[in-house]
Amino acid sequence: MYTFWLVIKELFWFVMGTDTPVPLAVNVECKTLPPKTTFVEIAPPTPVTLLGSVPGVGSIPGPEMTTLAPEPTLVPDRSENTAVPPVDQSLTQALLYAPVIMYVSAAAGTPFQIAPQQEFDGVTEVLPYGSAVTVVGYRGRYASVLRHHTGFVLKDHLQSDKTIVWPQFVSGTTYLASDPVTIMVRSIIADEFGAGALAIPLQAGEYIVERLLVDGRRITWSNERPRLPGTWQNLLKGTTGIHSGIAPKTDSVMEWNTDGGEGRLAYVETVAPDSSIQVSLVGLTEAGVYETKVFTSGQWRELRPVFIEVA
Repeated sequence: MYTFWLVIKELFWFVMGTDTPVPLAVNVECKTLPPKTTFVEIAPPTPVTLLGSVPGVGSIPGPEMTTLAPEPTLVPDRSENTAVPPVDQSLTQALLYAPVIMYVSAAAGTPFQIAPQQEFDGVTEVLPYGSAVTVVGYRGRYASVLRHHTGFVLKDHLQSDKTIVWPQFVSGTTYLASDPVTIMVRSIIADEFGAGALAIPLQAGEYIVERLLVDGRRITWSNERPRLPGTWQNLLKGTTGIHSGIAPKTDSVMEWNTDGGEGRLAYVETVAPDSSIQVSLVGLTEAGVYETKVFTSGQWRELRPVFIEVA
């Protein structure tokens, strides 16, 4: 009987497909298992067969090798920052029409008009050659400029590069009558000393008058002639806008006489805290020679100069 039971048991487990008895659970609570995590399977790289070749023979099969897939290139996501920032049109216009200093380049000067076209009695003054104006805009052929008041001048009569309008002097250079710088100076001052007709080198007085014009200052002379160096302080005494003194001032005219009675003129470029001065002048050592010099306080005091200020 027991043997029969064992046979039935073995047949039961044979039908169940296992050799190990599994105890049957009674009254076991059934629970739902959590869902499995889903993984994406990446296909393995495709094997690549490397083939060699011999010229004139053809391909030779080589060993089969697996090539690793290249590592991905990480590129930062800039999708939110690709937009080009808008151009500030107001700033662009402000830069385009920003006020700029320009200089009158017409040899005879340029009319300063109340409107950007020719009108009856519309010219308030004629701006001399080299006059500095502030350009604030353009209207057709004209530039709107600010001087003592707003007006209009032909924009073709203006030049932004000061070095083109005004002559550039080189220390130690002799400026003869035929030199382009000398010709330019005499054109600027309308050859008011008549030195061009005499074909003589650049004179001290011509240089000083031109140097004053660079800063927009012009001397109003009397009819007394000649205006030689050494006589200016007397010729200009009592003239409106002229002040003379014995203390040096930047942008003043220095005048003195040598022991031999020859007059000298120089333009005071700077006055240092120690009272030394730097000057520029023509004809100190030789006719037509332009120089820059520094006089110590003791040196210029020995010359007993007069300093002429021109408003």
